[in-house]
Amino acid sequence: MSDGVVKYPWYGLVAGAELEQGDILLDCPVFLIPPSAVAEAGPHEITIEYQNAIVMTQSCDLAVRADGTCNAEEVILAAIYFQRELQQDRTFGKKANWENACKGRFPRYHVLNRCEIQGHELDYMLVDMGRLFALSTPAVREFAAEGNKNRVRLLPPYREHLSEAFARFFVRVGLPVDIPAFK
Repeated sequence: MSDGVVKYPWYGLVAGAELEQGDILLDCPVFLIPPSAVAEAGPHEITIEYQNAIVMTQSCDLAVRADGTCNAEEVILAAIYFQRELQQDRTFGKKANWENACKGRFPRYHVLNRCEIQGHELDYMLVDMGRLFALSTPAVREFAAEGNKNRVRLLPPYREHLSEAFARFFVRVGLPVDIPAFK
C-alpha cells in the first residue's frame, strides 16, 4: 500500500558537454593564484589543485543558444566534501552537526543525500558555499565531456533546494543593533 508520499529521485546520470546547476564534477581543477600576484606585476606561478565540486550557476545561464554561446562566461562551482572525508573534522566529524546542517543551522553548508546509482555511488555530501571558485564555461564543458563518461546530476526539487540555500547564504544581513530579547 502506498503511503501517499511522492518519491523523487535525488540524482540522474548525464554525459557530454551539457551543463546544468547541480552537476557534480569529481576532481575538478582549481587554479590557485598566489597572494603576491595581486600586489606585484609580472609572471607568477599558479598552482592547480583538484577539488570535488558542484555547479552553482543557474541552468538557464548555461543553456546553449543557437549560435553556440550562453549567458555565462564562467561557471561558479562550490566545493563538496564527502562525509567519510570529514570524520576527523572538528565540526563535521560529529553526526549531530550533519543534522544541524540539514536543518539550516550552518548557513554556509548544505547537505546532499547519498547517490546510490549503481557504478556511481557517492557518500553524503557537504556543499561548502563559502568555498567557491569560477572556471571559464568552455573549460568546464571540456572537463565535463572528457572521455564522454557519465557524471552525477542533482535533480529537482533537490537542485532548487540547493539553489535556495545558496541564495540564503548570500542574502544574510547583519544589523548594527538587534531587537532586545523578549522577557
